Amino acid sequence: MNFYAKIMRMLFSCIIKFLRITALVICRIKKNNARKLIMKINLVIFLLISTFMQISIAAIAQKINLTEKDIPMPQLLEKISKQTGYDFFYTNEMFSGNSRVAVSFKDANLEEVLNYLFKEQNLKYIIKYKTIVVQRKTVVPVREPATILKKLKIKGLITDSKGKEIPGAVIAEKGTQNRTASQVNGTFSIEVNDNATLIISYVGYDTQEIKLKNNQENLTVVLAESLNQLGEIGVISTGYQKIKKDQLTGAASVMTEKEYQQREAVTGNFLESLEGKIPGLVYNSQTDELSIRGVASFDAVKQPLIVVDGFPTEIDLRTINPNDIISVSVLRDAAAASIYGVRASNGVIVVETRRGKSGKSVFTLRSTYAIQDKPDFSYLNYAPANEFVQLQKESFNIAKPSYILFQLGYSKLNPAQQILFSGTRLDLSNPLLTADQIDQKLLALGSYDNLKEYQRLFFQKRQTKNINFDVSGGNDKSTYILGLNYIDEIPIRIRSENKQYNLSMANTFKFSTRFNLDFKTTYTNYKNVSGNTPNYSDFYPYEHLTDDQGNALPVSLDPNRNYYSRPLSRANNNALMALGLYDMLYYPYRELASNTNTSQGSSIRFLGRLNTKLTDWLNMDLGGNYENQNVRADRLQLEDSYAVRALVNTMAVKDPVTGNAMFSNMPKGNILKRSNTSMINYTMRGQLNFAHKFGENNHDFSGILGIEQKITQLKAYTTSYFGYEPQTLINKPINMGILNATTIPAFTSVGYSSNFINTDYFNQLEGERRFRSFYGEGTYIFKNKYIATGSFRIDQSNLFGADPKYKNKPLWSTGLNWRIGEEDFIKQIPWIDNMQVRTATGFNGNVPNSYNGAFLILYSGLNTSLNVPLTYYDVLTPQNQSIRWETTRNYNLGLDYTLLKNRISGSVDWYMKKTRDVFGQFDADPTSGFNQYNANTASIQNKGLEFLVNSVNIKLNNFKWTTQVTASFNSNKVLAIKATEYANSQLITSGITPVLGLPIGALFSYNYGGLNEAGQPYVIDKKGNHKVLAFSGSNRADVTKDDLIYNGTTTPKYVLGLNNQITLGAFDVSFLFMYYGGHVMRVEQPNPNNIGALFNNPLAGSNNFWRKPGDENNTMIPGFLLSSSSMPGYFQSSALYGYQYATQFVRRADYIRLRDIVVTYNAKIPAFEKIGLKNTQLRFQAQNAFRYTFSGNDIDPDAINRNSGTRSLTVQPFYSLTFSTNF
Repeated sequence: MNFYAKIMRMLFSCIIKFLRITALVICRIKKNNARKLIMKINLVIFLLISTFMQISIAAIAQKINLTEKDIPMPQLLEKISKQTGYDFFYTNEMFSGNSRVAVSFKDANLEEVLNYLFKEQNLKYIIKYKTIVVQRKTVVPVREPATILKKLKIKGLITDSKGKEIPGAVIAEKGTQNRTASQVNGTFSIEVNDNATLIISYVGYDTQEIKLKNNQENLTVVLAESLNQLGEIGVISTGYQKIKKDQLTGAASVMTEKEYQQREAVTGNFLESLEGKIPGLVYNSQTDELSIRGVASFDAVKQPLIVVDGFPTEIDLRTINPNDIISVSVLRDAAAASIYGVRASNGVIVVETRRGKSGKSVFTLRSTYAIQDKPDFSYLNYAPANEFVQLQKESFNIAKPSYILFQLGYSKLNPAQQILFSGTRLDLSNPLLTADQIDQKLLALGSYDNLKEYQRLFFQKRQTKNINFDVSGGNDKSTYILGLNYIDEIPIRIRSENKQYNLSMANTFKFSTRFNLDFKTTYTNYKNVSGNTPNYSDFYPYEHLTDDQGNALPVSLDPNRNYYSRPLSRANNNALMALGLYDMLYYPYRELASNTNTSQGSSIRFLGRLNTKLTDWLNMDLGGNYENQNVRADRLQLEDSYAVRALVNTMAVKDPVTGNAMFSNMPKGNILKRSNTSMINYTMRGQLNFAHKFGENNHDFSGILGIEQKITQLKAYTTSYFGYEPQTLINKPINMGILNATTIPAFTSVGYSSNFINTDYFNQLEGERRFRSFYGEGTYIFKNKYIATGSFRIDQSNLFGADPKYKNKPLWSTGLNWRIGEEDFIKQIPWIDNMQVRTATGFNGNVPNSYNGAFLILYSGLNTSLNVPLTYYDVLTPQNQSIRWETTRNYNLGLDYTLLKNRISGSVDWYMKKTRDVFGQFDADPTSGFNQYNANTASIQNKGLEFLVNSVNIKLNNFKWTTQVTASFNSNKVLAIKATEYANSQLITSGITPVLGLPIGALFSYNYGGLNEAGQPYVIDKKGNHKVLAFSGSNRADVTKDDLIYNGTTTPKYVLGLNNQITLGAFDVSFLFMYYGGHVMRVEQPNPNNIGALFNNPLAGSNNFWRKPGDENNTMIPGFLLSSSSMPGYFQSSALYGYQYATQFVRRADYIRLRDIVVTYNAKIPAFEKIGLKNTQLRFQAQNAFRYTFSGNDIDPDAINRNSGTRSLTVQPFYSLTFSTNF
């Protein structure tokens, strides 16, 4: 006891020092939050003190209470084992005679009981760790000393083929009960006869027999991985219980720690390692799309439920440290996931994190450095500057002078227009230019292209450092693990940085055979900083952004890109500045430093679980989870930023005497907008677990029964400070009553005056969700062949009013499993090793994404039209007491198999999901005063097939090649929908409206009929008529839904993952190919009309547009769209839809991507081993190194809006280097 106490005091002291040092480090990094952090660290220390005080109690020896009158010795030993947790090893022959005994023990310790039992027997016992080995007493005749066997003490080391130590391997002396287990560092010691044969075994590895040679005392045993590991029975964690995979009736998959750690999650996103490894799960790190078995909702939660260590999490997923994960279970159907009730319609991802292991302290270090090149802007295919200037010239020449004057009423001329305007007699301020002079100036203007300058000024290489360090250890009474993860990222945008710290602590305590305690605390702190990077479309491609000295230059547009912000000419701007107003020109490069966005967040997650053994077949779990997340987002806009200058100028008033600007209402200076969001989530759970066998073990019944309470509270508010000084924290007051008035005598030349009621500067939100649930699950196994399961859950929530019909939601599932591989007629087939058939059905559900549910949403504002402003309230959404939960009916049929002596294994699953009462917006009765309201509007069906195939292709001593293939095929369809008739075809082609009988994300296009003689796009209806679209006006011409062409879905229907892993000596190589297919995308086309301030930049090739009658025979690109019906060649802007959304521009979106290639070197370096470094690895990883597309134009389907066709930047290859070791 004294020795144990000393060890625990030393361990406790180390932990306290570790936490103190961590606190000091973080204090220096972030002084403002030091006090809060120290308080949290002290709280953790307090918990440590409380729990470690309990350890001394757990050190008390086990007490045995047992009374039996006439019981066979084997049964008695089994009961002692259940009370103490010690396992017995013996042979049945030892008790073949009359071995029935009568005993009565009360508060006896284990040693007293064993001495009493064996004192009259010809037996003895040896206690090795938690194992009691029973042996026959050996009588050695004195007269024959030569018959005494010589004993040898064997010491050794157990490793795998890469030199990694294997703890827990069993070393047994053949023909005896003498055995031991390897320690956490792989070493062992055992005393055997000198002619003994040792048997070494470990799960997942081939068993070895070693005949000892003369006087051999040291062994190094290298175990080879067994082919049987592919057919090995895994354990699925549902969060409520752990179930053997061969007992499942539903569809579920699990990734072990080894499989999960095969890929490095460089950015800290644990979902990256799941892609391509789990059938039915689709995650694309480039688009951040995550789904399981398709999408089944419009407005409700669409992503799967994430569960960490048994409890659903509501906080940011970045708090999950990928290095801390030991398994990921994915529950795909109702039988597997319905235990989560109304949160399980989209599937469930259950993450299990590490706990300490018994043994001496082990320190683990893992460090990663990654780099990614700048984005490639050439992929956007923008028209170069010279082509852009040519388009502006032709647009100017087509327009009449009156159009130019019309334009001048709204905005200043762009540089090309200024040159061209100087060639007209309308420009009275400049000398008249000749045509040659204009061409020379335009040629010089278009000779400079600022795309490279834009990339140089605003973008950089992305760099990421990820360091993980932890220490773990313990004994048979308690274990611990302390971890620290640090991520330092320099994103691709200049003046940006991201830092994150993740501290975690987990402890397990075994107070006795009846009481076990497990708890874990995770604290995360992060800070993200970014500047204001302008969009490339915020300026013309020929404009310089800086001068030769690097000073910012103004451009023609402003970031609002609309005429009503009234961008000024430089002459008008100078005149206004003379009156005291700010400069109203837009300097993109200055904006980078004039705007700072800072997001700081912290979260703490604490979970605890106490397990109490009530009887041999019944135990109870009492547990809970507490989460608290706080995020503060600051946007500091300096006085010289465009947003501050524009706002202050707009709110300025004129001096009635001098006419100069006065800033009495809106002060000059910086503006700080601060948003605070806090979320508190806690779950409490009580659960009974039972497992009982009877009828000579032919009947096996197990299950759970529990109650759960969950509350999530959200509070968010935004406030702003004007005239703010960051150093002194001083700000200046504003008069909201005056600013909200409509009579401000503003300088209208800088923008229209408007009320200052703006939720962008001031806002507040509060919401609360409450759930109470009753649940149960049971599994019955007959003769280890036939399995039946059933589950139920009743969910209650505050989101659906007081009507029990909607407030209570009962859900259930049932399933069957036939282990057909255990039948004799299957065992006779030599190439089938194992096989089972599963079928299941059941219900689960979903909840609204918003917090309103059945209730009203009120908006508060200030009515400033009265002399005394009064607060008013708007009802934004009407009450809907008939709103119901979304409900999904699941059907699943599955087959699991292992073939050819475990060389091939896998599964096949067919499923169908029907979701009804889908949440969405429904058109309201106009007499109600509302346009739309939240309602149950639709039904959706998903069905498909999923395949998993594992194979061992080659297995030699130093070479191994394995392959894993996952395949998911999903078909999605809207079965029913409540919706009014579409107003026009534009709503359908925009993709925002679901269509009956077609999948979510259905893509429609016009049947393009080319151009008419006026350069206008034709659309062909189903009768063959050619129309020029006009959605409004006297010449309205539209087509119906039946005239449109359905091209397919923009959501991938087929997802395949091909993962190969090759081991060659000390090297491991793996590469993952991903295929996404069965979907389509629209590709944006050149359009000369995209040169105005309201549009994106035109694409290359836009100058090949229609110019004169007859050109329609040579081009598909329409002519210029003019802005006045009095202009020749005018047509409505809606006519362009017939060209932009033409079916001819829809392409296949199928592609293959080499998602990652990983090369790992398992280093066995003597110099490292001398200083205690073990299991050292060096890993190189390349992500997104290769892409092949089936569209024929190398357009990345993940870097495009598949409905509109607008491109975005592609993800560049990401290279990383990782070093890991432990000591």
